[in-house]
Amino acid sequence: MSRHFEVIGDVMGEDDDGVQGDVMGYAGPMGDYEGGAQVVGYDQHTGYPIVVGKGPRRRGPRVELVKPGWRGSQIAPGVIAPDQGLLPLPMGNFTFNATTQIFTFQGQVQKPFRGERLLVTSVRAGTTAVGRILGQIFVGSDLAALDVPPVDIEQIGNPQAFGVRLTMKPAQPGVFIRIVCSLSSALTTTDTIFASVQLLGRNIH
Repeated sequence: MSRHFEVIGDVMGEDDDGVQGDVMGYAGPMGDYEGGAQVVGYDQHTGYPIVVGKGPRRRGPRVELVKPGWRGSQIAPGVIAPDQGLLPLPMGNFTFNATTQIFTFQGQVQKPFRGERLLVTSVRAGTTAVGRILGQIFVGSDLAALDVPPVDIEQIGNPQAFGVRLTMKPAQPGVFIRIVCSLSSALTTTDTIFASVQLLGRNIH
C-alpha cells in the first residue's frame, strides 16, 4: 500500500528522533488520519510514522458510490438525458363470438417506439371455439411481414415461445400499430374466444 503523506511544519535536526508536523493525508494499512494528528517519529520495523495528538482516528473502508447504468447521465440536476427503455404497448382485449369474428387490435405510441415481442393470450369456450386468430400487422400503413397473407398471431405471440422476436419498423409518436384479425374457422351459437394482445418493444424516453 502507499505510505505517502505530507507534513506541514518544521523538520527537526539530525540528532532528533524524527520530524514533527501536521499530517494532511496518509493512506496506510491502519486507515486514514484526519488533520491535526502529529508525527513524532517512525517505527523502525515497519517504517510507518508514529502519530500522536488528536489522531490517529481510524476510519472504516472507503465506500465508493457507483451510479447504476440504467440511471444514465443527467444533463442537469433532476434533468435526465434521453435514454432507451423496454416497455409494453397495450393493443387491446376482445371477445370473438358468432356475430363478430373480425377485429383490429391497435395501440398508438406516444414516444418513438420499435416493436420486438408480440404477446397473445386466448381463452376458448365452446365446442366450435377451435379457430386460430390470424392477423396482419401494420406499423402505420406499412405491413410488418414479408408477404400479405395473415399469420397466426397466437403462434408468434405465445408467451411460452422461446427466442421469438421481431424487428419491426420504428414508429414515431402518434403512429398506430394495428393487427387486423379474423378467425380461421367460424364460431357458432354462444361459443367465444377471448384474446388479449400486447406488444413489447424499445422506446426513447
